[in-house]
Amino acid sequence: MRSSTEQTIRHAWAQLLGTEGSPLQGLAEGGERLVRVQEAADTVSFVRLFGQGVLSGPQWALDRAADHTDDELALLPVLMGLASDHDARPLGAAELSYTDAPVEHADLPTTQDEDAVAALEAACSREDVDEVSLGSMSHRWVILDRRAGEAEPSEGKEPSGADPASGEPLAGAGYVVWADRLAHMGVLTSPHARGRGYGVLAAAVGTNAALTAGLVPQWRARWDNEASKRVAQVLDYELVGTQTTVFIS
Repeated sequence: MRSSTEQTIRHAWAQLLGTEGSPLQGLAEGGERLVRVQEAADTVSFVRLFGQGVLSGPQWALDRAADHTDDELALLPVLMGLASDHDARPLGAAELSYTDAPVEHADLPTTQDEDAVAALEAACSREDVDEVSLGSMSHRWVILDRRAGEAEPSEGKEPSGADPASGEPLAGAGYVVWADRLAHMGVLTSPHARGRGYGVLAAAVGTNAALTAGLVPQWRARWDNEASKRVAQVLDYELVGTQTTVFIS
């Protein structure tokens, strides 16, 4: 990863976490663990990038975390324990990975048609749909099985092929822009198409589109989502940090 890409990621997260331009130095400068007091927050959050951590939440949570290492704070059970008397509920723990290199991939038919996105989401579980939120992304692409969109030829006529926007959706990828610098990626694969590489291909399409737009693709995978982490590895995303968050009352 280029040093300029690392600085872009640092500046973006400094903006997202509200540390940019603060007396705390800011994530963009590097250094010791940063703490951000948010007395009215309904979460306690720990983000670590390139070895530097940022802890955000009410003062009581920051005080309780003072004796914990960054490795400990990255663990969801530790944050849950810090806020156990504040009705702590897990939002999640995830790995953060990035790339600045285009991905070579097979050229398959894709579409940005809303009907294709809706059909793909309809084929997937509600849990997967909610986690990815592909339908709400302004930039998204769906890989189509062209064979499913081909009509039987009439007698005496050769097949003319499928409409570019027709066919059964196999997988889709998209992104939303964070802090004007990052492309937060999401991938959704139809259940019957899983294990056949279509999710990786869709992710490659989205990754290259983000790079072409001048953004740094960001891959956030839950710690327990091995399939998502494997996709990131196949596409040569580099693991550089973690994000762990719990809700509090």
